[in-house]
Amino acid sequence: MLFCSHRFFLPVKIFLRSKVIRTLLAFSLFFILLFVLTPLPHPLFPPDYSTEVLDRNGKILRVFLNKKEQWCFAPDLRKPIPRKLETAVLFFEDKHFYRHPGVNPISILRALKQNARSEKVVSGASTLSMQVARLADPKSRTYLNKCLEILQAFKIEFGHSKRQILKLYLDHAPYGSNIIGFRAASLRYFEKEPDELTWAEAALLAVLPNAPGLMSPVSKPADVKDKRDRLLRRLFESRLLDRETYQLSLLESVPDASHAIPSCAFHLSLRLFQNKKKAAFIVRTTIDRAMQLNAERMAKAHLAGLSSRGIRNGSLLIAETATGKVRAYVGSQDPFDKFAGQVDGVIAPRSPGSILKPFLYALCMDQGLLLPDTRLRDVPTYYGAFSPANSDQGYDGLVRAKDALVRSLNVPAVRLLYLYGVDPFYLFLKSAGVATLFRTSGGYGLPLVLGGAEVTLWDAAALFRGLANRGCFEGLAVEEGEEESLRRQGKDLISPGAAYLVLSMLRELKRPGAEYYWEKYQNQWPFAWKTGTSYGQKDAWAIGVNPQWTIAAWVGNFDGEGNANLNGAACAGPLLFDAFNFLTKNPKQAWFGTAEDELQTVELCADTGYLFGPHCSRKVSVPAPRFMKPLKLCPYHREMILSADLRHQVCSLCWQTGRTVAVRRLVYPPDVVQYLREKGQVLETIPPHCPSCSSRQDNDWMEIVYPQENATLYIPREVDGRLQRIVLRVAHRRPESMLYWYLDDRYVGTTRIRHNQSVTLEKGHHRLEVVDDRGARSAAGFYAERK
Repeated sequence: MLFCSHRFFLPVKIFLRSKVIRTLLAFSLFFILLFVLTPLPHPLFPPDYSTEVLDRNGKILRVFLNKKEQWCFAPDLRKPIPRKLETAVLFFEDKHFYRHPGVNPISILRALKQNARSEKVVSGASTLSMQVARLADPKSRTYLNKCLEILQAFKIEFGHSKRQILKLYLDHAPYGSNIIGFRAASLRYFEKEPDELTWAEAALLAVLPNAPGLMSPVSKPADVKDKRDRLLRRLFESRLLDRETYQLSLLESVPDASHAIPSCAFHLSLRLFQNKKKAAFIVRTTIDRAMQLNAERMAKAHLAGLSSRGIRNGSLLIAETATGKVRAYVGSQDPFDKFAGQVDGVIAPRSPGSILKPFLYALCMDQGLLLPDTRLRDVPTYYGAFSPANSDQGYDGLVRAKDALVRSLNVPAVRLLYLYGVDPFYLFLKSAGVATLFRTSGGYGLPLVLGGAEVTLWDAAALFRGLANRGCFEGLAVEEGEEESLRRQGKDLISPGAAYLVLSMLRELKRPGAEYYWEKYQNQWPFAWKTGTSYGQKDAWAIGVNPQWTIAAWVGNFDGEGNANLNGAACAGPLLFDAFNFLTKNPKQAWFGTAEDELQTVELCADTGYLFGPHCSRKVSVPAPRFMKPLKLCPYHREMILSADLRHQVCSLCWQTGRTVAVRRLVYPPDVVQYLREKGQVLETIPPHCPSCSSRQDNDWMEIVYPQENATLYIPREVDGRLQRIVLRVAHRRPESMLYWYLDDRYVGTTRIRHNQSVTLEKGHHRLEVVDDRGARSAAGFYAERK
């Protein structure tokens, strides 16, 4: 065994005595040690990339710089490397890339020889793998660091495929200034994606990383062009380009400036960027870039036309009704406008004016309070110190619910909210997704339905989309995949039947401008829409839906300045219909359909719109939500007993047996009668009760309209400090009657025809009593408070 061991180690000892061998072994051990002690960075490149906000088709909406203020896109391994760019880069940087193990020994020997002759570094002999190592861990260019790059290149080759290495190089190579990566360079220099590059553009991007700090197409275009053209010639000589392509490529100019990356949806992109997950460098949205650009153009043109009237800002939102996906989002017509252009009007809480009324009408329909033909009272109404008024300061007496909604009358809406309840309506708005209600329901009170709350354009659009979605409120989606979560969280808050009937009512709202005659056009497209103008004319709204699109427009001034020219129909309406007319239409989705089990047919009194009662004379059949609560019987048709000469009403205390006639009459309250008569409506004569009857049942002939029982009146002052006089009002069935007025048992005057009395009130409790010439009386107690 000793003999064998000696014979085995003897050649090894002789081999190790050679200086060359020992030197080679030492170098080998040194490199092995370096290989072990110089690990690659992990990750190879820190995840510090620009954030891309993309549209539904992957097109760029906006790009945000990375933490180093660089344009550097996150690698996308799904996209192939453009063939032209790959050919140009490999031919210029590393012809043998697919054949060497990360290091090209022939290139290293040639570089050493060239550097020795020149006595300076003129060639680095770096392969693409070595350049990736240097880009991942930048160091000064020394021979020692070159050795480290060689070792790291081997490691990179061991852990990555050739295609991955090439992609790493292209994604992180410097292209001058703060441009990192081939995609950023392609967009900044040529305003196009890399797969659209020409041979000349690909060749330019191939030569730029070689010395990006020394050569720039912006500062030294001639040097860059010369270097590019030399590469093109080599490609031609190697038969990678045909002659025609080569000659045409030489004629292409070098860009003399870097271009801004295309940008739109400014406000939405910024919001999504600020709210994105930390590691996310790509935010995919539901926006359609082409639709977004058109929406921005329309909003800018529309506001340019309004600027001469002092109206400076506007917002526009377009979404698909069926899915809730937002396709266009215009926070303001110009993000860089000096008049608060960077405010995002889509999510800014504003007074909604009348745009909440359709939802109250739908809820009241389900509650059995009305149908479209139901007559609602439109008369002066007082709730303590609050007295709603219509925008035209007039009253109709009675008005169909459909007309009240289309005309956006305030008095019927407030009366409906009083009947339905502020609390239930407030809870509906919260459940439907209105996130800006920060007060309690009592804090808003009855003005809630007139614009006394705060609503964003986003939430308002979602509300109308819910109405179009058969009463199911899901919200809107703007990020890819978000709509599925919203669908699962949807809430059925209004019946499909009520939603359909309210949409049919809104369809009749007259359109602005040339759209007024839309029904006469051959290619007519129905659209349910509603406008709103806030108190003080600070906000103008117009929101509309059809089965295909939900569109919301807001116009006003972001600083809250009121403007007498501001009006929902005239200012926001045209922008709404500009967008609607621009959008593609599907004939199969022209209008909403209803299922048989969603509506039922009910018989109403043709005169009042309430359920047909035993004393009604004419009836009409109309559709109604199938599961609505029962509508009350007609309260205005009555049966009364008249004397044989039809001059008086009689009762059991005063009639003469066999000398009475039973008749049916339409009997409205005195305040309603007064306003109907002022509108020119001819009413049936209601005979008075027999004057000799001891029951005297004429008390319902007269009503104190203002002030109502237990009201609180606030007495304003004139400019000079004097207290203003208060006008007290009474309605009477027979305006020709003489009325005698008493305030606190003190006679103050007599009226005929128009029963208004002007008085001066002291602070404190008061009692008003009015007596007509037949002895009928009406009284009301109230409190007066001075301002």
